[in-house]
Formats: sequence, C-alpha cells, structure tokens
Amino acid sequence: MRRLGSVSAAGLAAALAVAAPPAAAGEIRVTVSVLTPEKKTVPGAGAVVWVVDPAAAKAAAATARPKIASKSKRFDPHVAVVPEGGTVQFPNLDGIYHNVFSLSEKARFDLGLYRNGASRTMTFESPGLVRIYCNIHPQMAAVLVVIDGAIWAQAGADGTAVLANVPEGRATIRAWDEKGGDFTGVVDVPASGPVSVAVSLDGSQWRETSHKNKYGKDYPPPDDDGSRY
Repeated sequence: MRRLGSVSAAGLAAALAVAAPPAAAGEIRVTVSVLTPEKKTVPGAGAVVWVVDPAAAKAAAATARPKIASKSKRFDPHVAVVPEGGTVQFPNLDGIYHNVFSLSEKARFDLGLYRNGASRTMTFESPGLVRIYCNIHPQMAAVLVVIDGAIWAQAGADGTAVLANVPEGRATIRAWDEKGGDFTGVVDVPASGPVSVAVSLDGSQWRETSHKNKYGKDYPPPDDDGSRY
C-alpha cells in the first residue's frame, strides 16, 4: 500500500487558505437625519458614510482619481471623497484663472495660479476634513472628506446611503454631514440581505462662516470681482 507523504502545519494552513471561500458580503443602509438651527429634523442629503478599514483604504487609493473642478466660479462637486493616500485632480473649466488652496490641518497646500484647461493634483495622506478655497473668488468653497476606508456612499435626497459589498461580521461605520458633524458606530453585517442603521446628527449650532484668503487676509470687496482674473 502506498503511503501518503506528510504535510507540514504551514503547508496545510496555506492549502486551507487557498481553498477557503471568500467572505460573504452584505449591505448596510444608513439613514441620516440632521437637526437644523431652526430645530427642524431634515434628511441628511449629501452626508458621507463609510466603512472604516484603513488597509482597504490604502489599496483603493492607488486607483482613486476623484475630481474637484473649478466651474462657473464654483467648485464641482461641493463635497468630494477620497481614500487616504489617494490623489485628487483639480481641473480649471472656467475661462479665467483660479488659485486652489487649503489651510486645513490635515493638508495645507497651494496649487498656484492656473488657467482654463489646466489641472493640478494633490495627494492626501491623512484621513480627515480638508476645506478647500480659491484665493481669487471667495464664494468658491468645497470640502474633501479623506476617509480611512474603501466602501463609502453619499446620502440621497431622502438621507439614505447604501454601503454595498460589506464583508460579513462586525463593522465600524462613520458618517459626516456639513452641518451635523460626525458619527461613529458599530453594526453587525449579515451574510446576505441589508441591515438598517439610523443616524441622528445635531446641526443646531451650525452657522455659516466666512474665510480668509491664503495669506490669512480678507478678500477684496465683492464689487471688485469684475476686475479679477
């Protein structure tokens, strides 16, 4: 009778790892509501929701190429998302000059003055909020949410965001809304079918504030706008 060769523990573990089926994926439906300064509860439309997974974020960053365009003297989109380590493109689609910059703690940068058709890029290494402005046009403001994860979504008009293909098991989720601030929670994700999470954010203390230019000074008066680039 032929004897079977022995298999080392390491070899057996490697064989089982190859043969093991991939983890099942579920779905998290997050509904965000925000308490406004007028003490009304409204859907958190546009809120960003994601699954915390730093390792996955770094892998996703290699292919992430979101854009924040300068268009009609506005940033489009107003809120953008990129995994930590990802690079964002800043194209100028206007027939005028723009100067994109940020003084945020997580990423201070100045892309300089550039014309229509040109584009600049910036890589964001640390998760957090980056508030972005134009040094020429004070009405231009955007928020970049640098996330420590790879699965994310923005809430629709009804405040609901769907996180798809989430591995089965316990997951940490985060949510951010421009007026309501942050939320962090834990959810058990089933092997199949959705699980629902309700997130209530308090934006009652939110107030719109002005910002300085990249030199920390006030912008010229609005009636000077026609003489700018």
